[in-house]
Amino acid sequence: MDYSLYLYPLQPLGLAASDLQKKLEQMAFATPGETPESCLPGANLMDYITFLGCSPALQRGEIESIIRLHSADKAFAMGGESVVTLRYPGCQHKIDNAPAIIEHFDQPWRCPQCDNSGDFNDINWRKSAAVASLFIEITAVFPKEAVPSDKLLEQLKQTSDADWSWFYSRSQSL
Repeated sequence: MDYSLYLYPLQPLGLAASDLQKKLEQMAFATPGETPESCLPGANLMDYITFLGCSPALQRGEIESIIRLHSADKAFAMGGESVVTLRYPGCQHKIDNAPAIIEHFDQPWRCPQCDNSGDFNDINWRKSAAVASLFIEITAVFPKEAVPSDKLLEQLKQTSDADWSWFYSRSQSL
């Protein structure tokens, strides 16, 4: 499984990644890992993420996921390796260069097959990419089979004063 579940705020945050990590540890969602931005699953992870279908070892303490915090001073794009075919809006040609569009999310894209062009947010990323200044990555999940609970989204909202969403994409580092 080389896919991850990514959680991200829908509004800019005034919250440091280290403060968010402390909150995740207080919730027992995560426990400290080998690096400041990498955590291990906590005892309550299963209370906040619903694993459906044939997800990895579901016994408490046997979850093979790693929780990573990706943050920066300004917004950046993450994701793009979608489990579904992405298409340009309007012309509906297949997007073969999603990583390039994501890397240059602040510049207009142009369909290589026609004259169609637009902005990053014009594309229906189908829960495979987003722009934010902070992402929580939960590795080793099957796409669409690890779903954040309303309880987790509410805890994140209370901590950050922002609404949160999620997407699935290939893991940034395996």
